[in-house]
Amino acid sequence: MPTNGTPLPSNPPLTPTTPTSISPTTPHSSRLTSPSIKDHVFDIPELLIPILSSLLLPTSSHNLLPCLTVSRHFHSLAIPILYNSISILTEWQFHAFLTAPSQRALRRYACHVRSFETRYYSLLRCFLQNGVDCRNLGRLAFSRGCRADPPVPSGFPVPDPADYDHEDATMTRVQEGCSSWIGSVASSNWTTESRARNVLGLVDEELLMGVMAKAPRLSVFVMVGFPFDHDQLIRRIADRLSCGGEGGVSEFRKLELVNPHYGRAKVRSIEYLLNRCPPGLEELLLSISFGSRAELDSEGDFKDDQLPQQEQEQKQDQNAQGQMEGLLHPVDRSLVGRAGTSYTENHSDRTWSLRKLSIGGDLGGPGGLIWLPLLRRCHQLQNLSAHLFTDDSLEKLSSVLRSSCPDLNELTLQCMTGGSQADEQIAMLIQSSRAWKHLSLSFFHGFGPLSTAALIHQHSTTLETLVLKECDGFCSEDIQTVLSSCVNLRTFQAMTSSGTEFSSTVYLDVSEMVDSPWVCLGLENLKLVITGIARPDLKEDQYGRRLTGPLHDGTIQGYEMQQIVYSQLGKLTRLKELWLGHDIPDLDDEENYHPTEVDGQWRYIDPDEQFECLEFSLRSGLNLLSGLTELRVLNMDRMNIRVGLSEVQWMASRWPRLEKIVGLVVQGEAVPKYVQWLYDHRPDIELPPVM
Repeated sequence: MPTNGTPLPSNPPLTPTTPTSISPTTPHSSRLTSPSIKDHVFDIPELLIPILSSLLLPTSSHNLLPCLTVSRHFHSLAIPILYNSISILTEWQFHAFLTAPSQRALRRYACHVRSFETRYYSLLRCFLQNGVDCRNLGRLAFSRGCRADPPVPSGFPVPDPADYDHEDATMTRVQEGCSSWIGSVASSNWTTESRARNVLGLVDEELLMGVMAKAPRLSVFVMVGFPFDHDQLIRRIADRLSCGGEGGVSEFRKLELVNPHYGRAKVRSIEYLLNRCPPGLEELLLSISFGSRAELDSEGDFKDDQLPQQEQEQKQDQNAQGQMEGLLHPVDRSLVGRAGTSYTENHSDRTWSLRKLSIGGDLGGPGGLIWLPLLRRCHQLQNLSAHLFTDDSLEKLSSVLRSSCPDLNELTLQCMTGGSQADEQIAMLIQSSRAWKHLSLSFFHGFGPLSTAALIHQHSTTLETLVLKECDGFCSEDIQTVLSSCVNLRTFQAMTSSGTEFSSTVYLDVSEMVDSPWVCLGLENLKLVITGIARPDLKEDQYGRRLTGPLHDGTIQGYEMQQIVYSQLGKLTRLKELWLGHDIPDLDDEENYHPTEVDGQWRYIDPDEQFECLEFSLRSGLNLLSGLTELRVLNMDRMNIRVGLSEVQWMASRWPRLEKIVGLVVQGEAVPKYVQWLYDHRPDIELPPVM
């Protein structure tokens, strides 16, 4: 079993499953547990934790068992740390966890387990065995749902029949019963694949509700791959979270339900869940894929006291629950029964403790922002992340935030309406908080002077993160104003790409930097296009047309302007990521493909290729960036640079922490000498190929 979230290695795991303290008569035991050693070593957690961590590393060749048997005192301190967190994510871990020694260890030390993470629902049955004490389980997480038990991996040792635990056959009975029941259900004729998938998980549902009822201190529940189309499961989880008293989840703090794949969801089910969130909940994350949309129920199809199921399906569900209860021990069966109890107390007049709310995807459907009523009760909210799908949602959200969420300081919004927004509306959103610390806006087309003024006037002293992705209208002057006003800025990203509806307008012209120095010297992440730099060395653009104008005809000295940019960037000594190249190109836009001389052949031409950018050559002033000793990532993608062997050698020597360079390797082209030098001398630097 792993500890502190460290997964088991893929090879046979270290086996701390049967640790036994040596007897008092064992030679040297009294010496090892003498007061002097105990007081100076074993009672110091600062020493004990790193010792155990090094012993539990997957690459460690040490066997933990002798360490646990050194002394009773060390054993008593190590066991709670060892079993604090269990993570079962691989096939090897799955079968090792089900062995008899591991199950005996679970029954013996389950009271120390605070966190259990897996991708196999069937392992929940282990916690429903007699003697497994789940009272201290605080976190239950499913990283990815996988209902089918995995096959035995190659090389896994065959268990010794003499080592089988015949005293407790509950696990085997449950497994065999569930397998036979699932097989009979799968052979039935179901009308839709979605419904069959839901029925297949009913046994898992009973196991889940039983464990939740058996863990009164459960405070965190995470499920990636949550079936949002399973109305019954949504309602039962909502009832389980909201109920109190004996067997209830009275200390719940975080709920995360995520499904990145396409699936259907019902608006009423989501509303039911939101209305039954316990007031003590601090983090709520609900997310469906962008291809999914919550649906409104047809009239008469959904009632508050009944799920939208046909009578025959209800009987199947009831029979499934009855069979499951018959497989469990009588004491555990009562837990499963209480797990389905509905809790209908109205909390509308109470204040919620919610501090973080994340709503991903179109969970409101045609109904709009169904989570706004919950938001009005969250006066302690500090972090909000959501997607907006209707034209009027921005104004409604701004009003609620201004009146109900005075402490909100982190906001991540994606506007998915497809149209532009008024500058006044964006300004109202920015003004809805007293002091933003982290502000991330995507696809807000319509930035103007009002939005920028609101940003600088209220938040220039508190803003630490500003991310503007595809936010047209945020011009060069606005960018320079932010960088020369926000002294505490740590992350600044502002970039757009050309498209059919919105032009690429977000960039910083070097002329804005001449007389206005940046004040954000603590910047750690910068993602920005800097243009307006003279490049007389470039003669043609990406379309084969001659480059004309003062920046390309040699009338303006390019190195002087480049050195202004290098000097300003060189002052950012804490910089870890410098991204001056454009974002990933849009290969799906048909307008970016042009015919070639070969009949029937088309060529992709990047509309965002930069021709007025830094050279990144030593002769242009690259050595002015020698102070960026913390730099990890450098992105020069889609820039016309002049980098050679001397430049990459200089980067490798002056930037010792460099981990990735983007823009040096072009897909389909021969590897140049300077790239080969990096391959040979700095294989630790990642060089991802670009288009």
